[in-house]
Amino acid sequence: MKNLRVILLAVVVATAVVGASGTAAGAQSVGAEFEHAESESLSTNYSGQEPIQTAGNNTCGFPLNVTDATETEITLDERPDRITTTNPSAAQTLWEIGAQDRVVGVTEFAGYLSGTDSKTNVSAEFGVSVEKVVATDPDLVLAPNASADQVADLRAQNLTVYHFPAATDIDDIAAKTERTGRLVGNCETAAEVNTEMNQTVEDVEGQTAEPDRLDALYPLGGGFVAADNTFINEIMKIAGTTNVAASEADGYPQLSDEVILKTDPEIMLVTDTEGAILDREPYASTTAGAEDNYVVMNTNYLNQPAPRSVIESTKTLAAAVEDLQANKTEETVNSSGTCGFPLTVTDATGTEITINEQPDRVTTTNPSAAQTLWELGAQDRVVGVTEFAGYLNGTASKTNVSAEFGVSVEKVVATNPDLVLAPNASAGQVADLRTQNLTVYHFPAATDVDDIAAKTERTGRLVGNCETAAEVNTEMNQTVENVENQTAELDRPDTLYPLGGGYVAADNTFINEIMQIGGTTNVAASEADGYPQLSDEVILQTNPELIVVTDSEASILERQPYASTNAGENSNYVVLNNNYLNQPAPRSVIESTKTLANGVEELQSEDAKDDRSRTDGSSGSSSDNDDRNEEDEQDEVVDANETVVNTNETAVDTNETAVDTNETAVDTNETAVDENETVVNGNQTATDTSSKESTTSAEPNDTSNEEDDKTGTSNDVANQETEQDGGPSNTTDEGTESEVPGFGIIVTVLVILGFAYLSPRD
Repeated sequence: MKNLRVILLAVVVATAVVGASGTAAGAQSVGAEFEHAESESLSTNYSGQEPIQTAGNNTCGFPLNVTDATETEITLDERPDRITTTNPSAAQTLWEIGAQDRVVGVTEFAGYLSGTDSKTNVSAEFGVSVEKVVATDPDLVLAPNASADQVADLRAQNLTVYHFPAATDIDDIAAKTERTGRLVGNCETAAEVNTEMNQTVEDVEGQTAEPDRLDALYPLGGGFVAADNTFINEIMKIAGTTNVAASEADGYPQLSDEVILKTDPEIMLVTDTEGAILDREPYASTTAGAEDNYVVMNTNYLNQPAPRSVIESTKTLAAAVEDLQANKTEETVNSSGTCGFPLTVTDATGTEITINEQPDRVTTTNPSAAQTLWELGAQDRVVGVTEFAGYLNGTASKTNVSAEFGVSVEKVVATNPDLVLAPNASAGQVADLRTQNLTVYHFPAATDVDDIAAKTERTGRLVGNCETAAEVNTEMNQTVENVENQTAELDRPDTLYPLGGGYVAADNTFINEIMQIGGTTNVAASEADGYPQLSDEVILQTNPELIVVTDSEASILERQPYASTNAGENSNYVVLNNNYLNQPAPRSVIESTKTLANGVEELQSEDAKDDRSRTDGSSGSSSDNDDRNEEDEQDEVVDANETVVNTNETAVDTNETAVDTNETAVDTNETAVDENETVVNGNQTATDTSSKESTTSAEPNDTSNEEDDKTGTSNDVANQETEQDGGPSNTTDEGTESEVPGFGIIVTVLVILGFAYLSPRD
């Protein structure tokens, strides 16, 4: 028996040794995200690879061991409560995944994010200040695309620093977002953000699948451009353009004037609302410059590789591409270019329309078209209108062509029109009218003042009233300027326009444009585009200070959830004329913006607050918002059952294809010219010098570049330095991260039990 006990004791010792060595070997490779042979370089193109997973049992817990782009192993014993970022894209990502309350330090170019005023600014003249970062006492420093030297300086101060690689495509962004969520313990939210981003990319690619791809260029100033293997190039491809610089070089090269002229882009991406760079050579001599085709992008989004950047930039650019395509197909005027006939034009459906002589009989299928014709003085030639144009003087003598839904084709035919104007009508209805051998011009949707001006000008051209159309546009534009000056010094109250049933006017709508010009902030604009249905909880969360209504009693404020908002409790509302507010036409802009601006002024005066007074629109409406919107056929808002409005949440109609800066973009170049530190002149002058000529308005590219990736090299160089976040995944993850006991441990336990069993027997 003693011999048996000795044998068992020997087995115990041997098993313990084997188990310990196995555990050590496993621990060594936990979190080894960049496992590859010493002689093997990481691919510079890791699109399509799965994001790397680390941590025990694939949970989102701590402690956590990961290896970053410098191949340094990072250990986090517990969830970090104090996080400092050295690039704005890292800050944007933390805001997206709901970790902003734990951020203690950001760079100055993250200032566009809500709440950064309370964070420490760690920026220096170039990059970040190590001393300022240390002073934030961070548990974790996130350094996306920062230079290896700066990361080393931070680590020399005993800081825990995770260094991300450069990001050049959507997969990179997804990997960075997932990894950031893992590092701060917000894995689930990070996954949701990635889902939203990927869905947006899919939607935008579907949106731009049919149109021809426009040749595009993003000039940074001084000849520098965004070329191939960059995040910006990825945005341009997704949104339906071909980056002409991508065939010239990688990263952010400096192209000669001759090369830029040779590439001849049709559209230019800019970050200032004026597109000033198109006035300078060589850009002025390109097709984009000659035709003034540009789209205003938000610099904070276009130049920061983060999920919200992908979402906003791709949608903005895709919408602009659609608009330009519509404009390209529009007018092919006769060679004289006068306001005469015959006239050949192409409408929003891509159909060529020929009008041999001035039309004497015009029928309209939407009230906004009728309103425009009345403004142009062409009402005597109108023979058919819809019922909702009845507010216009003299429509009683016109044929009502309305049907239960839309218009009656038979009634339109009966008016015997020379021309049918169909603003924003469905393509199916336009086709039905054309099968009756009618000449139909289909306008695109209108979502801003530029669209209205373009529609007005085009209507004047179609009916031969060009001069009057120009005068109407002048009046409208002057009114807009006056109203913006009137409200410039006022605080912008948070405002909501409820349509009933939870539906509201949100971003990328004509109504949102009216609200902005009128001196308010549309709280629904940050929630969605078009005319979405918001839950009571979301409406209460937005908590508007002012409600826009179209009935003089504002009865909607007596119902929940509106009654519990700031506006409802204080009875703050402004009454707008529904005929104007919901019809994208010039008089609508003039009357609605003036009325709303007066309401904002009155709200902010002490007398208005005490009396809770209201501002009424002209010829006030007679019905409650809910009831009106359920039966109104207005251009902007259709009945709630159909949710949205005559598809008005879609395209814009401006020749410049530019979207309002407020709705489109901001900038803080993390990948762009920041990485242009690699795009230096021969004397190693950083691109920030040349990019001072950039078109960026609020924050010049050169400045943001200095901050963003003064620390960072260009995507190309970063890639060449093997700093990829999508490198080969850890092949030992499953084995090393398991918490299941090893074989040696199991045997040890069995032997101990046997030992215990033999002792009593002995």
